[in-house]
Formats: sequence, C-alpha cells, structure tokens
Amino acid sequence: MCDAMRSAIDTWFDCHREELLEDIRRLVAVKSVREAPVSDRPYGPGPAAALLKVSEILKEKGFAPVNFENRVVTADMSAGAPVLGILAHVDTVNFGDGWTSDPLTATVRDGNLYGRGAADDKGPAVAAIYALAAAKELAPGLTKGCRVLFGSAEETGHDDLYHYRQQYAMPPSVFTPDGEYPVINAEKGRLVPTFTANFPESALPRVMSFKGGVTANAVPEHAEAVVEGLTIEQVRPACAAFSQKTDAVLKAEKLEGAVKITSDGKAAHAMEPHAGINAQTALLELLEALPLAPGGSLSCIKKLNKLFPHGDTNGTALGIAMADELAGPLTLNFGVLSMDSTGLSGNFDARTPKCATTSNMDDIAVAKLMEAGFDVKDIVKTDFHHTPADTDFVRTLLGVYETYSGRKGACLTMGGQTYVHDIDGGVSFGCVFPGVEPRMHGADEFIPVDDLILSAKMFTQIIIDMCR
Repeated sequence: MCDAMRSAIDTWFDCHREELLEDIRRLVAVKSVREAPVSDRPYGPGPAAALLKVSEILKEKGFAPVNFENRVVTADMSAGAPVLGILAHVDTVNFGDGWTSDPLTATVRDGNLYGRGAADDKGPAVAAIYALAAAKELAPGLTKGCRVLFGSAEETGHDDLYHYRQQYAMPPSVFTPDGEYPVINAEKGRLVPTFTANFPESALPRVMSFKGGVTANAVPEHAEAVVEGLTIEQVRPACAAFSQKTDAVLKAEKLEGAVKITSDGKAAHAMEPHAGINAQTALLELLEALPLAPGGSLSCIKKLNKLFPHGDTNGTALGIAMADELAGPLTLNFGVLSMDSTGLSGNFDARTPKCATTSNMDDIAVAKLMEAGFDVKDIVKTDFHHTPADTDFVRTLLGVYETYSGRKGACLTMGGQTYVHDIDGGVSFGCVFPGVEPRMHGADEFIPVDDLILSAKMFTQIIIDMCR
C-alpha cells in the first residue's frame, strides 16, 4: 500500500463527501420494508423501489446495473470475472416508535447521520458504490474484477440471495459491510426446533392460558398466564418471592374467577441470552410453585422447567452444553411458548459452535423433548460458517483496517448470522467501529459520518489491493 495511493483516496473522498451523503439521503427516503408481493415485485413495492434508486446511483457513477427479478441488483467494475464481491442490502426493518426525527429523512446532527438504514445497510451500500467509483478512477489499470451486490430481503430471511445464487455464482471472496469491525470470519450455527404437546384438562386450580415470547431469536421480555381456581392472595406472595429469585418483575391482577400473572424481564438477542432476563422461564418457575391440580398443564410446566430452567443459557439441562476454542460456548434461548388448558407449542433457539454435530446436539435435544412427552414438529437448522483467518483475503482486510483506522485488527466470532453466512469465502467487514452502538433496528438509528467515510476509503483500498 503506497502513500501516494492513500493520499489520492483521501483527496477523492474529500471532494465527494457531500455528494455521497446526498445519495444516502436519496436512498434512505425510500421506505423499503418488505410487504406482500405485487406483480413482479416479490417483496412488495418498497424494496423494489430501493433497488431502482440504487440502480440510478450506479448509473450516475458510470456503471451498468443488472436487476435480477427485483430481488438483487449488481454492478461490475470491469468486464473480467469478479474476484471480489461487496454485498449490501437496501431493505430495512420497520420504523417503530421513539424517533426524534423523521426516519425517512437522513439528517446529520453532531457528526452522526440519522435515519432508518443509515447504518443498516443503506449508508454502507452507498459507501460501497463510491468505493467502486473511486477505485475505477484512481486505479484504471486493475486487471481483475469487483462486483457490488445489493439485495432486498436481508431482513426477512435472505431468500433474495437464495434465488440469485440459483443462477449466478458469487465471487470467491465476499465481504458484507453489514456488521462490525475488524473482521467477523466465524458465525455460529443455529438450531430451532418447534415442539408441541396435548394433554387432558386438569381439575381446578389450573393454568388456562400462557403466552410468552414472540420470536425464537429474542429473549422474551414479557410473558403472562391466566390461572383459574386460585385467589389473588394465594398468588401475590409467590410473585414477590420469584421476582427476587429470578430478577423478573412478577405481578398478579384479579380477574373475574381467575388471576392474571404478568412477568417482565429484559430483552436480548438470542445470540447472547445471558444479557437478558427471560420473562417466560421466570413465570414458569412461579407457576410450578403454585398449588395447582396435578396432571394436565402442571405436568407440562414441570417438564419445561426441567428442560429449560431459568438462567440456563447454555443448554446444560437439555444435555447439549458444549464449547470449542474457535466459537466459544453454545448458547440457548427458550424463545416462544403458547399454552391453553389442553395443549402447548414452543420453540428454542440454540447458537452452536463448530464442534456441534447431529449426533452430539440435534439427536440429543430431540430425544430429551420426546422423552418428556413433546412432539417435535419442525427443525430449522443452519451450519457453522467459517472463513479461515490465514487467507490472503482476510489478511488484506485486516491490513487495510489497521493502516486506515490505526487500530489493531483481529478476527471475531459472533452468535448472529450475517448476509454472508452461507457464502464460501464470505466475511463481515464494518461498518460499525468498536465502541459505537448505532441502534440498528431501533429508534434514531445512526452512523458517525467520519466512520462511514473512513469505511468507504478502506473499501476502495481493498478493491485496489484485491484486483491488481
């Protein structure tokens, strides 16, 4: 990496800084939340409109975008087969509440760019376009190709890439600017079984209903149950005791002929369940302690508490606790449970290390559930993803990161799964620097402008280094 090229890249982005920010504003202004398919727009009008906008920006920068079924847009720097791919997405999650500015209006305040998609992933997507343009202008003699790819269903399952990859191969080296620095080169696998049970309605007192969690990949922050046949005076002391025991906030409310019990914990991503307080498992512990009639729902509650005791976030009780040096420990989140007086349905989300196999994890978990009387109806599974740290590609990323940021580079493992999880040679690289919490998926999502510009400069250097 020569000083002259570094200086040229710095100067290029100094000249194009405001233009880059304006193009991000144009893209953020498009509401690109997935909706029902319409005609030739498989994810609804919003994501398709965002692909159209990114195509406009690419054309303005001198590239010839290719639209694949309103799912993915690509553009190449040269006619040669690409050796490098940069994969971003232009769809977003919905807005939610709590914004202090319009989420569709990208606004700079105190050096930060605010707006839905500013960090995830519209800001980084535009940075990739500008990096491609800068590399093309500053290093016209490059002999190898780079392809930028922009998907429109990253937030809803990656089926955009699934369809694209049925017809087109990905470049041998790919990074997504949809994560954290330095480099995430290993991502845990995932196991999500759904289980059910039917049982006879028990005598009073009994649990009439239970509702906890909304998705497998989030620690339930709220759960509630309705108990028939007990008085509120019988329930309140247990609420106080188990609030202290579990750190959840458990309360009882009198209903006509019943008592409603609510449990409030702390939300967290399923990849780090220890960072949350599972309101669901706390409520199940309380229910087992109440003087309920034997059999029926109480029998299932006891079994659930044995398999998923409150505070067990590594699968010890289920018999699948394990760890390896590369990925660390397996984590487990008991994510969803719905129960009435005669049946239940639930699931859990395990994030799994490289050492996890069908025999030492899947088979054991299913056997434990079946031994307890549950039927396993469905299993969603993805394998561990790993791109070795000693590849030329990863070494290039780390070298550029260290040179441009002045920080030490290193490879990281995460429990979440990024856009490159199923792509050989794929890693996550940026755009979030250590110590920054950009509130992705939350209100007032942001990215520091200087961090975004620095990312674009690094992307440019990586394109040049990889495509010489």
